[in-house]
Formats: sequence, structure tokens, C-alpha cells
Amino acid sequence: HGMNPIELAAWTHAEFVKIHPFVDGNGRTSRMLMNYQLMAAGFLPVSIAKEERLEYFETLEAYAVDGDLTPFAEMVASLEERRLDEYLTLEQQQGEIGHTL
Repeated sequence: HGMNPIELAAWTHAEFVKIHPFVDGNGRTSRMLMNYQLMAAGFLPVSIAKEERLEYFETLEAYAVDGDLTPFAEMVASLEERRLDEYLTLEQQQGEIGHTL
């Protein structure tokens, strides 16, 4: 597809939700597939907080209606960046604790 791993994971999620193959569980399944692809590419899994659900639905709608993946891919990239920042903060804190022992 010529996409980077985050774009590919976002596309997989958006496309799966768009085709809606199951009566129930499409969102959960698509988020699981997206996170699998992220982790397979060396990234951390992401989650969508309740406070971000409106943006999440709006960005998925932009893809379903207009074929515009950019808003959702940017959201996934932002969520990934936040997760990486959290991970690096924890690593730094662990390092500081190790030096004081």
C-alpha cells in the first residue's frame, strides 16, 4: 500500500469498521487488529479514551464517507506518541529508582 505502519494499522481499522462484517463486536475486533499491526511493527498498543470517542467516530466517518484516512491516521499517530511518551517516562522513573537503591 505504500503506507507507514501507523497508516496501515489505521487503514485496517477504518476499513474493517466500514465493511462491518459482524452483527456485534466490529469496533472491538478492528481495534484489536489495529493494535496487532502496531505491535507487529514495534509500536505500543493504543486505546481510545471515553473523552476521545467523539473525535474517534468523526475521523472514522470521514474515512467511510469521504475516503479520507488522514484524520484517523493522525489520531492514531497522536495516540501512539502519547503511549511512547508514557513508556519513556516510566523507563526514566525506573532508571532513577535504580540509581537510588
